Amino acid sequence: MLHSNLSPQRILIFGSSIFEEGIAHLLLTRGANAEVSCSGYTNELAFLVEIVHSCPDVVMLNDNTPLNKSHIFKLLFSIPSLVGLRIIVTRLGNNLIDVYLKPEQAVTHMAFERQQFDITKQDELVAVIQG
Repeated sequence: MLHSNLSPQRILIFGSSIFEEGIAHLLLTRGANAEVSCSGYTNELAFLVEIVHSCPDVVMLNDNTPLNKSHIFKLLFSIPSLVGLRIIVTRLGNNLIDVYLKPEQAVTHMAFERQQFDITKQDELVAVIQG
């Protein structure tokens, strides 16, 4: 999924805790050129419908979610229109954030790149989310 500097980045945050709400608020108040929406996970079908409907550039998940992350990655990376999708996994227990990127040309469906960041400041978090 290619992102133009002129169009707002679409960020979909899954989770309904104060943590996810805080990240959404931070993104909206820091002047990020982003459309931020939050959604709770109810089931796999609703999750996929939300993803296809919103066509996000970034999907954020919390590591403490009861979801099976490898299964979620498989679902997300199997949608051809989500080329370039970035999945960001946050943790409540430490400052580490994992960023997974589906390459524009993947040899296999599950090919992705992973980067890890140690975030200590709000601006760092916004910068990682924005890519």
